Amino acid sequence: MARIDRIVVDRAPWATRVAFLASGEVIEIWVEGADRPSLIGAVALARVVAVHRELGAATVAIPGGEASLTDRSVVEGERLVVQIVRDGVAAKRPVARAGIELSDGPVVLTPAMPGVGLSSSIRGKARRTGLKTALSAEVPAECGVLVRAGGADAAPEDLVAAARRLLQRWRAIQEAARSGEPPRWLEPPASPIEAVRVHAPGVEPEVDEGGRLFEECGAADALESALARRVALPDGGELVIDSVEAATLIDVNLSAGAREGFRRANEAAALAAVRQIRLRGLRGVVLLDLPRMTDRAARARVVQLVTEMTVDDPSPLQVLGWTPGGMLEMARKGVRRPLADDLLDVLADPPASSRAAAWNALSGLRRGVGRIARPRLVVAPAVARWLDGPGRPILEAERARLGHLKVVADPALGRDVFRVENED
Repeated sequence: MARIDRIVVDRAPWATRVAFLASGEVIEIWVEGADRPSLIGAVALARVVAVHRELGAATVAIPGGEASLTDRSVVEGERLVVQIVRDGVAAKRPVARAGIELSDGPVVLTPAMPGVGLSSSIRGKARRTGLKTALSAEVPAECGVLVRAGGADAAPEDLVAAARRLLQRWRAIQEAARSGEPPRWLEPPASPIEAVRVHAPGVEPEVDEGGRLFEECGAADALESALARRVALPDGGELVIDSVEAATLIDVNLSAGAREGFRRANEAAALAAVRQIRLRGLRGVVLLDLPRMTDRAARARVVQLVTEMTVDDPSPLQVLGWTPGGMLEMARKGVRRPLADDLLDVLADPPASSRAAAWNALSGLRRGVGRIARPRLVVAPAVARWLDGPGRPILEAERARLGHLKVVADPALGRDVFRVENED
């Protein structure tokens, strides 16, 4: 997948929508509500409220709530500076770390990790040596600095200037931490525009407050696809995508015609699935269920294509391999909330079917009819429809047994709720 070369921001008072494009294709979308901003990158003075030694983790108080800390041993009551590195999802808390990283374009200051690191894309022995020397002279021995791939063509003086600015920010954070009481923000959460610039350095976002650019660049259609359970494939097949708390399962249904070119169709479906993974902002374990591939060379080719396609994804996708059942297992270390978490209602527990709810209501009728001469069973409309359709033989049998039975639909009732009343 090509690198991001265009960013379109649709900014409204209630939410900000961001489309990241590469060569004209929308490859990633963010949606951030004003009532639930992302906390990624924010730095807080926190206090440890609980230590979970069996998990190697702790809970820390941050402004507005709590976060999980996993990268440092702490004691209850301790105050420390942390940075939010992963947004909370559903009932899960945000994740914080004590190892702070401050970014300015391609330059990253790592106060807890001394040394100078340069991306392998920065070439030339003389250039690398000169950069290391210049940066080492600016940063104290207890701090570290990294220059990412985006700085490959940057002027050395610009990279050094960025390192100086980062060091000033870190000193200001330390000073504020010494004089404040937790929990409090030392660097508050970034605005969506600031976060976009960090996510794709070097690409200036196009900000539109009317939504026109978001529609014109294809982001509205891409967002609709990213929220759909079924996604059509170009050859007539489809992806079926289901997410639960533990993992996401992507099932591939190939068209009848595509089965003639089975291997190529599987490769295309795998790449389409990877596009959806990034577009939806999925994170955690993903299981891709392709039609059974027993050829080792074909399996290896799919892994190669997926790996090559995701090399520029800021949230790495790790290919874990093929499961014994024939699924391709992957894991994505996403940091922001998936789109579905903000835009879809996910039922915590699936409702009973109308059939099962009708059985339950009829059982309740048997228990509660007692001396009622003319019973009336009040149920949800969906249950009443089932009793008037597929369940009619059951209903007629109960009617004959009781001598009288009327079924009434009440739109105010949930599917699993019923009432037994006397019609008289």
